[in-house]
Parts: sequence; C-alpha cells; structure tokens
Amino acid sequence: MYKALIIGAGSIGGLIDSPTSKTVASHAHAYKKHPDTQLYAICEPSELNVFAFMERWGEVHHYGSIDEISTDELYDIVSISSPTKSHFYDLITLLKRSDSSMILCEKPLVATQEELSSLSTLLMHSDKKILVHFVRRYNSAFINLAERIQKGEFGKSLGFQGVCTKGLLHNGSHMIAVLSHFLGNVTSIKPFRASFCHDDLCGDFGISLERGDGAISVLSHPPYSLFEITFWFETGVIKILDGGDKIEIYSRVPSTYEGYFSLALQESMTTNLSNYAYDSVEFLLRKSKETCKNILSEHFHIHKMIFQTLAKVYP
Repeated sequence: MYKALIIGAGSIGGLIDSPTSKTVASHAHAYKKHPDTQLYAICEPSELNVFAFMERWGEVHHYGSIDEISTDELYDIVSISSPTKSHFYDLITLLKRSDSSMILCEKPLVATQEELSSLSTLLMHSDKKILVHFVRRYNSAFINLAERIQKGEFGKSLGFQGVCTKGLLHNGSHMIAVLSHFLGNVTSIKPFRASFCHDDLCGDFGISLERGDGAISVLSHPPYSLFEITFWFETGVIKILDGGDKIEIYSRVPSTYEGYFSLALQESMTTNLSNYAYDSVEFLLRKSKETCKNILSEHFHIHKMIFQTLAKVYP
C-alpha cells in the first residue's frame, strides 16, 4: 500500500464529492477507492475544512501546514490541491524531501512566470514522478484517440476550434493540454480581443502547434461551465463534447451531389471522464519515470507559453 498525503483538503482535495458519489472527482475519493493506496494524512490550515473532510472520509492524520511534517514521517504519493499561490512552496518543499516519490499537482502548476522559471531545473532533474492534473491526459479514451491521430488515421490536421470558460491559465490550459496531446507541442499563442478576467485572460486566441493550427475562445462570465473542441482533418471531424465526457468521430462520405463529400457520424464514445481523479492516480502509479517526465516537460512548456501570453497583454 502506498501512503497518500493530500495538501489542501478543500474542494478538489476532498469536498467536491463523497464516498457515495458515482464520480471520482476528488483526490480523497481516488485514494480511498484505489486498491494500492491508503489515504493517511491531510495538510489543511482551515479547521472547518478539516472537520468537513474527516466527517466525509474518516479520521486521518492532520497537519496545519506542510512545515509541520517531520522528516521521519514518510509518504509515498502526494496530491497538491492547495490554492495556486501555495503550489510553488509546496513543490519546493516536497522536492527537497527524501520521500514523496510521486506527486500529482493541480493546475495551474504555479502562479507566476517567475515561479515557473525557478522550478524549471529542480523539476526536470528530479528523480520523482511528477504530473500536472490535466485530467484528460490520463483518460484511456483520450490516450487511444491521440495515438490514432498521431498514426495518421484521420490524415492531416486542417484546423480546430475550441471554447471553454474560467480563463486561459485556469481552464484554457486544460484545453491546450488536449491540443498538445493530439497535435504536438505549442509553438505560439496569439491573443485576439483578450481582456483581464478572474485574475486571468479571456477572449480569443490563435494556437499554433507542431502539427496544426486553430483557435480557442475563453468566455468570461457564462452561468455554466463549457469545454468543447472540434478538430477538422483530411478524412473527417472529431468533436470533444460535454467537457470531454463524449467524443464523436465523423468520416467523409460521398454526397448526393457528384464529386462532393459530406460528413457522417461513424463512431461515438463515452470516456468515463467522471472518474478522472482515479485515472490520474492509476496513471501516476503505473507509468514509468521517463513517461511522466516527458508529460511533465510538455505541460511545463504549456505553462511557459501561457505566462508569456499573459505578459504580452499585461506587461
């Protein structure tokens, strides 16, 4: 059994779902459900959150801050679900410890470009397995679809259009992580009509990647969550719908008009994305250090490109 520690026992740490939820959305639920992990401790300064957490998930060891964890108290796997402004200190502290060989950090990885730059060498040279919690990256349906795209099943990318909410860094980074998984590293992000919102950027953005170009829109204040992407390829169209819960694949078929083609739905799949926290823990446990390091490098680059875009709009 791997001993698990959660830093930040609020919403995503343990209060977004419960043991009876059909979804596995919190880190606590993932550690409780996974057969190879034991939820052993939380690090949380709010007594109200601690009470709510333990009432929901049972008694666990409690620290008020990460500095209270002695070097004799050892944990195998750690989730960082504290506020973003605390991530840098939490990561630096864990990287210096002899334990915590596996770390799953909520996005954004850190709050500023300066923090990201300071972490670069430490993260890339660490022998720990570290992943940013871009949930669709660890879902088997998305992994299989990325492999099909990269093998050329759908031909060359002709473009894409995505729409999401909650800012370019906080939710747009999830979308860019999917784009990067499917079409290679981000080469540029160009803001159009970008404006400040939620301590972040909203608006329209041109995104260029190694194997394709397109655009995403980040809406500022809709009264609902939204995450959808349409990809156009030479032989068809892929639609990511309902936040990623559903994927539709359309293939090119002859039209009723001679010499023309239209699209027909050929494949529809549900991704079981609602169990994303469990999928992420399973991925971190099973995949090699090399695989995790490659993904971390990709996601580190996404953060770098987004911070550079923020600096362009608000230097």
